[in-house]
Amino acid sequence: MAKQEFAEFVKRKTAQVQDEVDWAKERANWLQALDALYTRMEEHLRPYTQAGEIKVERTPIQLMEDHLGSYDADKLTFKIGREKIVAKPIGTLLIGARGRVDLSGPRKTLKIVLLAQDGPVFTTKIETVGVTEESSRAMARGDVDEAGWYIETPPPESAVVAFGEDSFRDAIMEVSGG
Repeated sequence: MAKQEFAEFVKRKTAQVQDEVDWAKERANWLQALDALYTRMEEHLRPYTQAGEIKVERTPIQLMEDHLGSYDADKLTFKIGREKIVAKPIGTLLIGARGRVDLSGPRKTLKIVLLAQDGPVFTTKIETVGVTEESSRAMARGDVDEAGWYIETPPPESAVVAFGEDSFRDAIMEVSGG
């Protein structure tokens, strides 16, 4: 009997290894999405950078996340006059988002989050003898019509707005107090 139980134990443990996440792929996908966001930011500001009114600099920083380990990612710094606005990656292994970048200025910080289509959903499931109840609600207010980057307003009334040229410029003005 002990030999049979051990064989089943080994089979279960082996099956668990096959179901594991490919963390190297997760990190590569995150860094690709981050680079795409930064490229969009730079494109939105190109008229101002070409005119010499805004300076943009990418600087590598070190991030550390469970399962992904230590890795390099860029932060993006925008210099507008004497002010600096920084887009700093926070990570990808987050509750409710596939990634987050903090956009910080002298007045405040806004979160830019990478969301799946329909956004994050909070699901509650209660099971009792013979009865299961389940309810779901969106974790963020706003339309998340497609997967991508969204700017999140601060709590308590958090809402998300699709990242785009206008919302990005608005976010820069908000974090700089302008």
